[in-house]
Amino acid sequence: MLAAAALAGAIASGGCVHYPTVIEAGGTMIRPDKGRAVRQGPGAVVYFELKSSGKYGDVITAVHTSVARQAQLVSGSGEPLTRVVMSFTPTGPHVVLSELTRPLELGDTVIVTLVLEKTGGLGVIATVE
Repeated sequence: MLAAAALAGAIASGGCVHYPTVIEAGGTMIRPDKGRAVRQGPGAVVYFELKSSGKYGDVITAVHTSVARQAQLVSGSGEPLTRVVMSFTPTGPHVVLSELTRPLELGDTVIVTLVLEKTGGLGVIATVE
């Protein structure tokens, strides 16, 4: 009788499956927020926040957009960067757009694509100020 109960319990628990969440799995889930593009002379600068829910970070290796022929990651002092780990602010790393393909008007929406090492392409939507 005890053996039959143990067998029934083993069969019943064998059908239970746990699917881990992104956080439990340690995957990277990045969400852009508060994107803004500020016109600056013949170009623009783009600021935004990236929120990550993963255990492990990711690295931005490139950036591009259809509204400029050149998009570049730069430090807070304007020095070119080849890799950036998160937070983009006026005093920190940000994206500089130059050689615009069209004039940017107040209220326009610009999409800047970040290329991340693990995640791949991630679109940041920025409103022109």
